[in-house]
Amino acid sequence: MVPAENDRVTDRDGREDLHRGRIEEVRDPGPHAVYRIRNERTNELQIITREQIEGEPGAPDA
Repeated sequence: MVPAENDRVTDRDGREDLHRGRIEEVRDPGPHAVYRIRNERTNELQIITREQIEGEPGAPDA
């Protein structure tokens, strides 16, 4: 399933820990999509690619 706006996801952004957040915007939908995500813990905005998303959107692990 392709992540969409308002989906909750878990991602890796190069730091050691996984991050959880909600997608605020999807740019260039498709295999090379870029997502703007609001981190749930720190409230910071993160820009990530589809390859950085771990698991399925909205899954219990996400």
